[in-house]
Amino acid sequence: MSLVTFVQLIIQGLNMGLIYALAALGISLIWNATSLFNFSQGDLLTIGGYVMLTAFSYLALPYPVAFLITIVVMGVGGYMLSKGYFYPMFKQNFNPQIILIGTVALSIFIRNGILLTWGPDAQTYTNPFGSKAIEILGVNIMPHYIWNIVIVAVLVAVLQAFLRGTVIGIAMRAVAQKPVAASLMGVKVEQMVSMTFLLSTGLAAISGLLVAPIIPLIPEMGGLLAIKAFAAVLIGGLGSFAGALVGGVIIGIAEVLFATLVVSTYKDVFIFGVLIAFLIIRPGGIFKADISEKV
Repeated sequence: MSLVTFVQLIIQGLNMGLIYALAALGISLIWNATSLFNFSQGDLLTIGGYVMLTAFSYLALPYPVAFLITIVVMGVGGYMLSKGYFYPMFKQNFNPQIILIGTVALSIFIRNGILLTWGPDAQTYTNPFGSKAIEILGVNIMPHYIWNIVIVAVLVAVLQAFLRGTVIGIAMRAVAQKPVAASLMGVKVEQMVSMTFLLSTGLAAISGLLVAPIIPLIPEMGGLLAIKAFAAVLIGGLGSFAGALVGGVIIGIAEVLFATLVVSTYKDVFIFGVLIAFLIIRPGGIFKADISEKV
C-alpha cells in the first residue's frame, strides 16, 4: 500500500471517528450528569439526519440555515424530553434499571415515529460540499471529509470553552461532579440536567446530519452508530471528554484500515474485539477516571 493511499484511509477514518466521537460526547455528558446510559442516543442521531433531510431537501433551505434549524429543533426536543420524561423519573427516585429500560422504550418509540413519518426506504440528499474529490499534495480527499473534520473541531472547541468558561457550563460540571453540593450552593440541578440533555441531543443531531451524506438514511441507521459511540466511550474512558474524542478516532481509523486491508465484512466484529481487549487489559479506558455511583 502506497503512502498516498494510507493517508487517504487515515483521513477517511478520522472523519468517521470524529462523527462517532460527537455521539460519544453526548453519551458522556448524560452519564456525567445522571449516571445514565441513554440507549436512545442513536435514534436521536437518526432523527437529526431526517430533520436535516426535511429542511435541506424538502424545504430547499440553504445548508447553513438547515444546519442551524436542525440543531435548534433537536436541542429543544432534548430539553423537552428531559423535562417531561427523564427528570420526573429521577425526581421520584425510580430504580436506575427502570430508567435504563425507559431509554430503550424511547428508542423504540423514536424509531417507529421515524418509520411513520419518513417511511422505511433509504433516503439521502445532495452532498452540499460536492461529490468530486479534491487533490491535496497528491492525496484525493472528498470535500465533506475536510468540512466534517473542521466542523467537529470547531464544535469541540466551542463546547470546551462553554463548559469551562461560562457560568452555565461551570454549573453543569458542578452538577456532574457533586449534585447535592451543587444544589446546596444554589445551582438549579433540574435546569442543569435539562441543559445537559439539550447539548447531548444537539451533538447527536450534528452526528446524524454529518454522516447522512456518507451513509443513506434509514430508520435503523443510528443503532450500529450508537453502539460504536458507546464503544468509543468505554475505550476512551467513561465520563472523560478527551476519552470520548480519542476513543471515537481510534474506532474510526481502525474500522477503515481493517475494512480496506483485511475484509470489510467483519469490520464490526473487529471493532468489538478491540473493545473487549480494552475491557480486559484496561477496564477504565485510556483516560481512566475514578467513578463513584451517584445517589
